[in-house]
Amino acid sequence: MKTSLTRETKETRVEVSLDLEGHETSVSTGIEILDCILKSMAQSAQMGLKVAAHGDLATGDHHTVEDVGITAGSALAGLIKGGKRPGNGCAIVPLGSVFATAAVRFGEPGYLEEFSFASERLGGMELEDFSHFMRSLAYNGSFSLYLGAKGDDDWRKAEAMAAALGSALRAAFK
Repeated sequence: MKTSLTRETKETRVEVSLDLEGHETSVSTGIEILDCILKSMAQSAQMGLKVAAHGDLATGDHHTVEDVGITAGSALAGLIKGGKRPGNGCAIVPLGSVFATAAVRFGEPGYLEEFSFASERLGGMELEDFSHFMRSLAYNGSFSLYLGAKGDDDWRKAEAMAAALGSALRAAFK
């Protein structure tokens, strides 16, 4: 099952394609850590994902990060409207010195996190926007999302949580 969406605002243009049976991943947001997060999520979910985002990065990453989350979440919701009935999913992902967990339940939006970052900015993104991205993804995808991570490497935390989310999504869509 496939779905594609485009979101265009004064600040951004975001195109997202999801393919539950595909494996091709192509991500370009202009934000290094966001690209890594999306690729890790898609690889762990074992789904095809294409994201092309163009935003006003000169003023900061916030609009691009938020609009990618909104568009990707809406694409996930589109899969549900297209007939796919996901269940629940959860995953635990260790990555070096980091341990991440994720759980999803479709049908009622919600977001809860239990992690913190030591840095304020990483890979071109304000790390407070990581939470905003995940919340936007969950609320627009109409699912409850729990994310947690422990460890001392911020990059690996973000990557491991994205991988845990992808694995949880894979379990939910089986």
